[in-house]
Amino acid sequence: MNTNQTNTITFQTTELLKKHMRFIATMQQIFGVIFIIAGSFTCLGIISAIIGIPQIIAGVKLFKSGSAFSLAASLQKEDDIIAAIENLYGYWKYFLITFIASVIFLILYIAIIITIFSSLANGYY
Repeated sequence: MNTNQTNTITFQTTELLKKHMRFIATMQQIFGVIFIIAGSFTCLGIISAIIGIPQIIAGVKLFKSGSAFSLAASLQKEDDIIAAIENLYGYWKYFLITFIASVIFLILYIAIIITIFSSLANGYY
């Protein structure tokens, strides 16, 4: 199997598709900025930076994907759609890292709270 073999995908761009791509681009850029800002606030804590840094990277990837979708809708160059999909892939990868880290921290937080309350309850008996 040759992994260097390239396949070609072609599609017709209609005005409706261009409109949808521009909307996707705008939403990705807006949410990319929101993710970057939220990640910056998350990085204010030393331990929470483990969640914040991948969140910032995910936001940057989402913003870049939106920019590439916008260019693809305007210029209709294949390089732009490739960049959009590659950055969208990067976004989902870093979002998954952020999600997993958040779940782990939530579980640890709940375990610490239960431990504290159980130790306090044992002191009153």
